[in-house]
Amino acid sequence: MMKDTCREVINDSMLALHALAKLMPLLTLQRSLSEMLETINRTLGSTLAWVSIDDESAQSRVVCAGEVTCHPFEVTDFLASTLLQQHHRAWRSIYWKENVGRVIFSPKHPGHAQLQSGVLCKLSSRDGRCSGYFFLAFSQRIDTLPVLKNIVVVLAEKLKDYFAEIISRERTAIEMQRVVTQYKTLFERAPVLMTSFDRHNRCVLWNGECEKVFGWSMVEINAHPDPLALFYPDPEERRRVRDSIHISSLKDMYEWHPLRKDGSQLTILWSNILLPDGSILNIGLDITERKKAERQLALRATTDDLTGCFNRSAILQKLQAATEQHQPSETGSPFCVLMFDLDYFKQINDEWGHQVGDAALVYFCDRLRELSPRLSALGRVGGEEFLLLLTQADSQAAMALSTLLRSSLFDRPMRVEDKSLVLSFSAGVVEVCHGQRDTSSLLTRADKALYDAKRSGRGKTVIAIDYL
Repeated sequence: MMKDTCREVINDSMLALHALAKLMPLLTLQRSLSEMLETINRTLGSTLAWVSIDDESAQSRVVCAGEVTCHPFEVTDFLASTLLQQHHRAWRSIYWKENVGRVIFSPKHPGHAQLQSGVLCKLSSRDGRCSGYFFLAFSQRIDTLPVLKNIVVVLAEKLKDYFAEIISRERTAIEMQRVVTQYKTLFERAPVLMTSFDRHNRCVLWNGECEKVFGWSMVEINAHPDPLALFYPDPEERRRVRDSIHISSLKDMYEWHPLRKDGSQLTILWSNILLPDGSILNIGLDITERKKAERQLALRATTDDLTGCFNRSAILQKLQAATEQHQPSETGSPFCVLMFDLDYFKQINDEWGHQVGDAALVYFCDRLRELSPRLSALGRVGGEEFLLLLTQADSQAAMALSTLLRSSLFDRPMRVEDKSLVLSFSAGVVEVCHGQRDTSSLLTRADKALYDAKRSGRGKTVIAIDYL
């Protein structure tokens, strides 16, 4: 029935105009080029329609539609052959009354025998140059081809801008898809944490770096009734996180400490961006290793490499802070400063060797740390000299600790291969309870008390009474 309609359109000028009037409203820019060609086929009863358009780079793009399959290389060969035959003649359109399929296809192609009549029309650009070709072919032989040719010319004139616009739009869509793909790849592979939670606390965005750092997949996260609880078990901290996501977006990068899937704690710098649709994109950097390195550097800067005590600079800073924080009163608790010196240390080095001497310093510090209160601070101020700060302790408590340490070193001597080495020490004690703020004076008093202990025979602890 479609072919009969086509014959009526082609063989009668009024019906041709009627067909054009019916077709034109259907050819809109909302359709793709393929859809537009299919519409032309259905309305005019054609079996094959194709368009070949040259883009800015002089590359031809071919789009075909219809019952007969036609490949771009067949269109290219057909055009080359036709243009070669017509190059001496100025023409706008060419038509074939019969056997057009033989011109286009090889004998083995179904369209070789199926296609009969056909019309080829040039598409001209705004400057009058040829910008492409539009072709229609029919399975029946059409006797009144001039009418058909006029239809095709009108279509070509109407559609030339449409074709160019559609191709430009489709090229833009392809480019946009390429950009989207690139951004998606960047989103997945970027070494930056990117995530988003909706108002119902469901995770709606979770890139590859998040899964790598946290160990959770988005499916696993959303399987939990409260996903944020996986990362922030503490309810108060979780509330602050929710506020930063939903109530007030962050203006800067802030440090948070979420948990990994294995329970270990991370250090993450988080910030977020309010998007136009009202959702919030969270952007984060994993600085766990950096923080760990910073702590190690800080530890090395304040720690004696051999004994693990505070070094001289750090312990003196601790002493300064202790004197500034101490608020003496008649009922207030004092704190004490103890200066230790390992007795006969030079002899240990000379007789046992420096490795044993170093081991003796470590052994002494280990025993002293075992016996010292939790809030005390031990530092190495010289070769074999150590300073201990005892908070909330008077001179009697300091003497008791000294006695306990001396007994421990005697009862548990240091082992050097199959021999025992009993370590001895001398010490000076200063009780800070009268508002002393001068650390140099405190150290001088402790050093003088230590000197008295060594001068009186070593192995003793002397309390400073008044050395000012």
